[in-house]
Amino acid sequence: MQFTTVSVEELERVMSGALWCHGASEFAANEVAKALRRAEQRGNTSCGLGHLEGDCAQLRSGRVAGQAMPVVHRPRPGLVHVDADSGFAHPAFAPGLPEALDSVEALGVSVLAVSRAHTCAALGYFPDAIADHGYIGLAVTNASASVAAPGGSKPLLGTNPIAMAVPDGKGGMAFQFDQCTSAANLRHVREAAERSEAIPEGWAVSADGSPTTNPIEALAGALLPAGGSRGFGIGLMSEVLASFFTNSAMSLDTANLRDELGPPHRLGVFCLLLDPMAIAGDHLACKVEKLRSAIDTQPKTRLPGTQRVAQPRVPVDSVLWRRAQFLASRPLRPNE
Repeated sequence: MQFTTVSVEELERVMSGALWCHGASEFAANEVAKALRRAEQRGNTSCGLGHLEGDCAQLRSGRVAGQAMPVVHRPRPGLVHVDADSGFAHPAFAPGLPEALDSVEALGVSVLAVSRAHTCAALGYFPDAIADHGYIGLAVTNASASVAAPGGSKPLLGTNPIAMAVPDGKGGMAFQFDQCTSAANLRHVREAAERSEAIPEGWAVSADGSPTTNPIEALAGALLPAGGSRGFGIGLMSEVLASFFTNSAMSLDTANLRDELGPPHRLGVFCLLLDPMAIAGDHLACKVEKLRSAIDTQPKTRLPGTQRVAQPRVPVDSVLWRRAQFLASRPLRPNE
């Protein structure tokens, strides 16, 4: 694999242009490009440039509504609901965040619920944006069914990730994480299948429920939850909050997110905002620092996300970068 180094501004500009060319509104294209850029800055190409081509294809097919106009509701104090109307999650999150920040400042806690949205790719974008304002951010979402219950063989839940970001009380980030509730990311199984490589034991079962290290059998069967029943429980929590609470699509009813054709995803994103000062006051930052110090005394350990520094220029996959530039140069908007 070859890499090209580009500025993050150029990266975001090209990705935004590609999305706009393929049917996204200018606002939606800009908001999605911010999230894709963040993923690239953290080395997560599959949720950055690797996600762009699929987003453009689903814009062309109409699986994602590029011109959707998110509608913000305030059904209760402390609760902000944004209907993405089958559009991207990021331009729905953007107008809801200021409302949620007002609520958490006044109440100490707030919920920002996005419903009926296109898959959000890297979930960590949302709690990071919350933590940038000095609040603890927690987010969950769901995806198309790929994970079986312990002992089962039929996909019931998506990889249903959970992400969290904790500010350090000094204007920075104490730590952050973004992880699936499945034993493996579905992308890693697909990549193993493309390379004809075995996958580790405990990742998946075949269609008849037998444990397998064959990625082809795994894709025909189901992934396993991380940590068995414990991970399945966390995946259920994500499903309830992201789908049931927001009145969005269930994993069971969502077609493969990678398919160019098909119905809109209409998934949910549930975000919780907490004021770290509301109960603990300065003690929270002190305890975070104590934990960090305890971890730092062990050379091979670290708090998640603490070694990631946003650079002004990043190395990107040269092939994906050329594709992005090509997509940004093609005026394929439906009315043009």
